[in-house]
Amino acid sequence: MDETDYTVDRPERIAGILKDLDHKLTLVNVRLDDDGPLYNSALIRLDSEGRELFLDELTPVEANRHVEMGTRMRVFASLRGVAVRFSTVVSRTEREDAGVLYVCPYPETLQYLQRRETFRVHIPISQRPHVELQYGEWEEPGIGDLADLSAEGMCVEVPQEWVEALEIGTPMRFENLLLPDVGERLGGDLRLANRRRSPRDGHVYAGFQITGMNQWLERQLNIALLHYQREARRRSME
Repeated sequence: MDETDYTVDRPERIAGILKDLDHKLTLVNVRLDDDGPLYNSALIRLDSEGRELFLDELTPVEANRHVEMGTRMRVFASLRGVAVRFSTVVSRTEREDAGVLYVCPYPETLQYLQRRETFRVHIPISQRPHVELQYGEWEEPGIGDLADLSAEGMCVEVPQEWVEALEIGTPMRFENLLLPDVGERLGGDLRLANRRRSPRDGHVYAGFQITGMNQWLERQLNIALLHYQREARRRSME
């Protein structure tokens, strides 16, 4: 374990961290094996009195055939930019209108991790919203297409000439981002994190870290992430 990682084992502290994570739609990743693939899920709610947590079905939907009573789940979440990891066991399932929930006891230990392990969704081309990018030396903002999104960053497809001369780490800003199920347009500060080739001629995928994240913005992003997750599940079942 990295020296910057640490373990929490006091039950009241574990309960407090889980409460901080519980926004009724906190997206998480789940592993069923130590070296297995990361599946998508969501922390739906907590029962603080019963010390139980309720996880959404896994995506892709085929992963759920590997889950039964007693299955150990390794859960990865993000709390204001810090990765949180814990293990728990499925004690039972409950069926709701939206599908099956996995009911698990609170973990006995929980780890904070320095490295970021963040839920990220890919947005289909037909659903990509426009996002306005601003840089201090540009005379006018540029409009890009949002290609993927997490609670800590985004990838935007933009014309190559916009960013090819910018150094990694360059501060920028995004504005007028309208996401599904979010009631207002979002904006915030960015830092250019990477660039990679896009299949469109003359374009690149520019990866950005959202800087100065606050709880309100993280919640709005999680609302949209949950929408995209459910849309991906719906498409996989068609």
